[in-house]
Amino acid sequence: MLINSVSAGTGARWLLDGARLLRQQPLGLPAMVVVYLMMLLVPAMIPLVGIAISGVLGPFATVGLMQCFREAAAGRPPGMGQFAQPFREQASRVNLFRLGLINAALLMTVAMLAALVLPESTAEAQPQTIEQLPVQPLLVQLLLYSPVMALMWFAPLLAGWHDMTPGKAMFGSAVACFRNLGALLVYGLAALALTMGVSLFLVTILGALISSAEMMSFFVAPIALVLMTIVQGSFYPMYLSIFSRQASASD
Repeated sequence: MLINSVSAGTGARWLLDGARLLRQQPLGLPAMVVVYLMMLLVPAMIPLVGIAISGVLGPFATVGLMQCFREAAAGRPPGMGQFAQPFREQASRVNLFRLGLINAALLMTVAMLAALVLPESTAEAQPQTIEQLPVQPLLVQLLLYSPVMALMWFAPLLAGWHDMTPGKAMFGSAVACFRNLGALLVYGLAALALTMGVSLFLVTILGALISSAEMMSFFVAPIALVLMTIVQGSFYPMYLSIFSRQASASD
């Protein structure tokens, strides 16, 4: 694989490309994002071992969701079968399972480090307003998770689509993130501005019209799913612009 370096401005274009994919499949893609979330969130609810199970399933769920966006980009409707495909081929299944074990171990390590670093009272606090959000603990957790994020950002696709071993896939992911740090930074800021801007606008408008929290969530939840689909969908064009096959060499 060739790892390309793209301009910083490309980061904003990835979000636009994600929105274009959503426009091609406005119902199918959000439904597939729900399936993706269920694959990760339902196991995480199991006491003690939930986070580990979710970590193992993470690479499989990521490849399945990206295959849904690849189908949409090709003009075909995505389906549940895309999530089963990573489990079918033996080579990719073994690589993804091993990558999932590493991912689970890294997630558990980050969780333990966060528990040691952050005060227990802060971890248990339940914010009631935006002003009460624990900004410092969130920044600490983000800092601890950043190395894991770099290793796992593209690793599932490299392992699942290109049959790379977990070590090579994580190394390729880290190199890709390092070479495109500017574009990823712009992408992160643009995604944050999009989600926070739309969310605050909706809460402000709906808060003035609706007094019931349950009714407000009824309107906010679909918009949140649309925003999440755009962000998730942007990962596929991001992968396409950063990675390309060599013309005369195998992956």
